[in-house]
Amino acid sequence: MSDSPLEKKFSKLFGSLYPHLVLIQDKVQPVPNRRFRLDFAHLESLVGVEIAGGIWRKGGHSSGRGLMRDYEKLNLCQMNGWIIFQLSSEQITPQWCQRIARTIEGRW
Repeated sequence: MSDSPLEKKFSKLFGSLYPHLVLIQDKVQPVPNRRFRLDFAHLESLVGVEIAGGIWRKGGHSSGRGLMRDYEKLNLCQMNGWIIFQLSSEQITPQWCQRIARTIEGRW
């Protein structure tokens, strides 16, 4: 699967700030017997990151159906022990990367 520009931006920023914390991209299925995957995941700590693009226009994450899918995914992940950060384009910042890194380190 190809990276969106926002996923590339997050990956580059997080990797430059926290090279010792390896995030797996778009391969982890956090809930058994479900097809969805996380944009980024740290397996040892069960911390995931979802990048929500297109929230200011009618898109996959802003339609009623898309929101319902996102809610179901988030709730099922939480039921399976995951912490999921959901970031908009405006939240791809060093501050949010630090919060994610601290959460990973606190659970690892």
